[in-house]
Amino acid sequence: MVVSSCRSEVECPDCQQRTRRVHSRYERTLADQPWNGIPTRLRLHTRRWFCDHPDCSRRIFTERFPGLARRYARRTDDQAEVLKLRAYVLGGEAGSRTAQSLGFPVSPDTLLRQVRRRQAYSGNAPRVLGVDDFAFLRGQRYGTILVDLESSEPIELLADRTAETLAAWLREHPGAEIISRDRSGAYAEGARKGAPHAIQVADRFHLLKNLTEALGEVLGREPAALRAAARPPVPNPAEAGSPPAGVVSAPHPAVSPAIPAPPEGRSRRARERSAQARERRRTRYEETVRLREEGWTARQTAIELGISRTTVNKFRSATAFPERQDAVPARNQVEPYAEYLRQRWDAGCRNAKQLWRELRERGFTGGFASVWRFTRSWRKSPPGTLGAAVVGDGSVPALPSPRSVVWWLLCPKKRTEAQTAFVERLEAESPSIRLAHAWVTEFFGMVRERKPEQLDDWLARVEASELPDLVSFCRGVRRDQEAVVAGLTLEWSNGQVEGQVNRLKLIKRQMYGRAAFDLLRARVLPPG
Repeated sequence: MVVSSCRSEVECPDCQQRTRRVHSRYERTLADQPWNGIPTRLRLHTRRWFCDHPDCSRRIFTERFPGLARRYARRTDDQAEVLKLRAYVLGGEAGSRTAQSLGFPVSPDTLLRQVRRRQAYSGNAPRVLGVDDFAFLRGQRYGTILVDLESSEPIELLADRTAETLAAWLREHPGAEIISRDRSGAYAEGARKGAPHAIQVADRFHLLKNLTEALGEVLGREPAALRAAARPPVPNPAEAGSPPAGVVSAPHPAVSPAIPAPPEGRSRRARERSAQARERRRTRYEETVRLREEGWTARQTAIELGISRTTVNKFRSATAFPERQDAVPARNQVEPYAEYLRQRWDAGCRNAKQLWRELRERGFTGGFASVWRFTRSWRKSPPGTLGAAVVGDGSVPALPSPRSVVWWLLCPKKRTEAQTAFVERLEAESPSIRLAHAWVTEFFGMVRERKPEQLDDWLARVEASELPDLVSFCRGVRRDQEAVVAGLTLEWSNGQVEGQVNRLKLIKRQMYGRAAFDLLRARVLPPG
């Protein structure tokens, strides 16, 4: 499409004086919006002009076309905006493929250049600012995301998560009155230095998460209580009476405190590898205990043995060698049919395929493999020996992990009957766990009902106890008590920030983690 400029006079871009004298003519080629899927180009006939104003330093200038195309541009502003939005949403490769199918022949690199032209944030900080970190490479390198909590939009990404970087940004962009953050000490210090008058709000989710982890540490210190609670009580024959005809009570499997029984269904080679790995882990545990007795610090021990400080601290705090915990089987479609399967199994039907067919007739929609996995642990028992009291519902493994038990303690409405019985036995075995459970439940209620006036009393009672993990949590709350009280008082939290971090992760994975920081920043922040 050939178009020409028809103006008889134009303004000089420097002195804004109008001129009529033409210097020369030339042609520009601009890519425009496609017409019915057909690529369109404009052949723009334009001119160069003289500036005759004596005080102007410019003598010759080219004609400008605001609203059509920028200087030196090879595409119209309309097409550039469409391509920029396409690159913002889809990225380079996917954006290029879809653009070409719609009549925009453009390369991936050109699309990414359009996105990268975003300018740095230049306004004041929002009144309510949310701060959180995200991982460039998990466990090694992190950045910071800043979110306007009132508009629910990210406003900036910072290249690290240090206090100095956050403080410098806050000093350059004043105006923040409330800063919501996690329990990070670096962000607390950065907010104090960069915005000393702002109210800091400790995020309630992170507060409960820290307390949940502390409860897990309490459970990890009592492996004997976990083993005792996982062992079902042997029924008293005098109280239980005679078993029903045709049903023989199954003996309870012994649970060794030293070497747990290997999971059913594993090959001999897999069991050998598991035993070798356990022996290596036990050796590291014994070395950790020996070095602690010799006065080595946790950091020195981690460097010497080549293991993480988290593992060192776990070994140092354990009263006995901490065994690997069995995973809790996920609830599945078979559990509602467990009683029927037990009856058929005791009747002598050991064919999983046949059992699956019978369940299908009763409305089961799962696959054969689900039924086979559910009945796998029953295969060594003779017919008629699966008592319901012995088998349970499969929701409590032989030695549950502290993390699993934490959720059983904190979510009573979601527990199965077997899990509820386990919790009752556990609290009967360990007064420390029963006390820790009561305090954690009380703190959860305090946070959910927003009762900051109860915080001091709760902290005083827990600090007077002999539970080091909860006492350590209380010390952390004391150091950050003003922000914690604000979190229990104000409505703001980091929930929106966590959602933006989740979106950032999705965008980063769409780019296969290969994008530079400037491109990640341009695609996470709103287009502008």
